Amino acid sequence: MKNIKTKEKKSDTIKTFNKVEAWTERIKDPIVYANKKSKEALNDDSSVLDYGDDKIRYVLNRTKDESIYFGKKAIAKTKDMILKKYQKKKLSNSSKINNDYIKKAKRRVENIKKVARDSAKVSKKLTEKGQIIVKNVSKSAIKLITFMIKTIISSVKSLVSMLAAGGSVAMIIIVIICIVGILVTSVYGIFFSSDSNNQIKMNDCIAELNSKMNTRIEEIKQKEIHDEIVIDSNQASWKEILSLYAIRVSNNNIEEVMTITPEKKKILEEIFWDVNILTSEIVLEKQAEIEKKVLHIYINAVPFDIIKNKYNFNNKQLKLYKELSSERYSKMWGAAIYGSYSSSGEFSTWKQRGREWSNLKIGNTNLTIGEVGCLVTSISILIKKSGVSTKNIYPFNPGTFVIALNNVYGFNGANLQYGAISKVIPEFVYQDKISLRNKSKSEKLSIIKSYYESGYYIAVEVAGATESSQHWVAVDNVVGDKIFMLDPGSEAVDMWNRYDYINTTQFVYFEVNKYLNN
Repeated sequence: MKNIKTKEKKSDTIKTFNKVEAWTERIKDPIVYANKKSKEALNDDSSVLDYGDDKIRYVLNRTKDESIYFGKKAIAKTKDMILKKYQKKKLSNSSKINNDYIKKAKRRVENIKKVARDSAKVSKKLTEKGQIIVKNVSKSAIKLITFMIKTIISSVKSLVSMLAAGGSVAMIIIVIICIVGILVTSVYGIFFSSDSNNQIKMNDCIAELNSKMNTRIEEIKQKEIHDEIVIDSNQASWKEILSLYAIRVSNNNIEEVMTITPEKKKILEEIFWDVNILTSEIVLEKQAEIEKKVLHIYINAVPFDIIKNKYNFNNKQLKLYKELSSERYSKMWGAAIYGSYSSSGEFSTWKQRGREWSNLKIGNTNLTIGEVGCLVTSISILIKKSGVSTKNIYPFNPGTFVIALNNVYGFNGANLQYGAISKVIPEFVYQDKISLRNKSKSEKLSIIKSYYESGYYIAVEVAGATESSQHWVAVDNVVGDKIFMLDPGSEAVDMWNRYDYINTTQFVYFEVNKYLNN
């Protein structure tokens, strides 16, 4: 017999009016509505721009109306309060009316009227600026603005509480600026600096500066006689570099940072070389009783305390730097650094060819992910499959993963340096490479299965590992005598049905260590 659902009895308790909650919902309403509709619009690219334009205009106009409404209400409330105090004083001592008190009361009313008028002007200007931006940003930026609105509303609840407790009209202006101004004021324009409508994009500037660093590294290689080379990179993160850039260019909102000019590019390059120090040394090392000259190249970030003094940052700029470094902006930094804010799709469908990332270059070579990116694509699949945090790379996909590796010089030519992986995804740690050459099919199966069942994440070379023939796949599961794969080069899932087991020559394996970020 099926369970009969009964209607839950409502509490007899009289619900009290919560002013803070009501004020929060009054401002939050358009934000929630926009966020809800954004999820529907993301599945229909053709409607994103129209949807974003409509909803952002709605938010902008609503906040303008709120400022006028609260301004008028505050004036009326203050006038009533002043009149009551005056009448009370008059009744208590009708023969001694304090003329100074009356004058002060009138001045207070006039001051409040002025603040309200200024509030309306500020709101109108911000609304106009916001509407201009809506007309000029791309679809990806519309999605970013929607995300920013959701982020902002979560950070202004304390201000709304202050208003509900009797805050002034000036506090109302602050809330308006938080909700609307943050989208259009200059320093936060950094999140839109790689927008597709910009003539010069920030992510292209980043790639150009990385290329210049590679050129300097090559010059050191050519200058120093060596047998081997080791690059130890602790380069400043691009989030740090771009935060410094935004604050310097903005200069207290004198200049906007959303668009990039040749002059601004020079500032960015100056900061890049200010915060990164390149050095090298030759070290004699014995390897198997053979002495070799090993060239060590170091890229080290300059501590922020030194940089802030170099740039003479004031308290306001220091607070702004701290704000931009906040975790709540992690996803939005991806728009500027990686130049992509579109959905990556399900990781099981990721391929090296025929995708938006396929033409991205690997390292300082002209080779692309589509040409030689099977290994890095397989590893990106394993990272996503493992569930480790990828918050520093957003959105995470093979393309943004390669860009992040390029930013830390994670390739020697087109060869992946496994140690660089944990620099960009700290919880995903390379363990070792295992050779399977000259082993039988059952031996290969047994070894791979034992590592898989031990909880490791495995990428297998399935094409013989010769100079002209290499292909890597990600192990998805091992059941019985079958190894199931996620192949960046095909739709096949049965590894040895697709590839001859004889050509399975090696694999690399990784471990998840979630304690590394704690």
